This record gives sequence, C-alpha cells and structure tokens, in this order.
Amino acid sequence: MVVLSPETIMMLFGLKEEDVDCSGIKLHLDKVFVFKGKALIAKNSRKLAEVEEVEADNDVYHLMPGAYKIRYREIVKVPNNAIALAIPRSTLLRNGATIYTAVWDPGYEGRGEGLLTVFNLNGIDIEKGAQIAQLVFIRLDRETKFVYRGIYQRENI
Repeated sequence: MVVLSPETIMMLFGLKEEDVDCSGIKLHLDKVFVFKGKALIAKNSRKLAEVEEVEADNDVYHLMPGAYKIRYREIVKVPNNAIALAIPRSTLLRNGATIYTAVWDPGYEGRGEGLLTVFNLNGIDIEKGAQIAQLVFIRLDRETKFVYRGIYQRENI
C-alpha cells in the first residue's frame, strides 16, 4: 500500500502548503444538517433521509449529542489510480466526536459529505470553516477503468 505524500498531493492538485496536512488534504466544515426523515436502502432502490440545515450562531455550530450529516468545504477529484479516506482530526476525537465516511472512489469528483457523530454528553461547538478531517489518498497498483459513476458524482459543486 502506498499513501500519497503531502508533496505529491500538492503537485497532483495544484495545492499550497497550507492546504495539506502531514498525511493528506485538509478538510474543513462547510455545512451541518440534521436528519428529519426516514431512509430506505433496498436491493434495487434507495430513499435518502430528508435533512434540514443547522444554522450557525456567529459561524459556530452548537451541536448536542447525536448524528449529523456534514459537508466539507473543499472540492476534490480523486485520481483514477487512487482511493481516498477521510480521517477525523485527533482534536475532534479528543473532544468526544468523530467522523464516519465511505471510501472516496477513483474518479469521484465533488464536495464530499460525511457523518459527524457527537458522543460528548455536553455537546461540542465547531466553528464553520474549522479543519475537522484530512483526506488521505491511497494509490492503487494501477489506474483503473472502474471509476465512480454513481449519483453523487459532482455533488455539491
């Protein structure tokens, strides 16, 4: 397994040093949503849960324990020879919250989303635009023809 270095990521994406962390692209909090409806995942269909955007108070989200859909600020295009994983910042973990995410497939392009879960019984305050994760890229053994073509391609752009 080869994880792309910050220098390689900067070169691939034309990023500046302040855009990368020790292991990947810095991901910043853009928006937070609460779940308002029931979802369905079936063999041949799906229905996404309805969500409602949480309003920030002076650019700070005051989040109580629970699950939140979040959107990252950065638009990313995963190369056809890599996958990506969003890993939460240790500061988030140390304060009783974490982020869950699926694999970001080769060829995916968009402003990704994740699941922020707050376990801290006292809640957590997170400023809009704060770094909450880093996107780590893992190189495949070769470029693949099996690139992402799903419904989330170019999401939130």
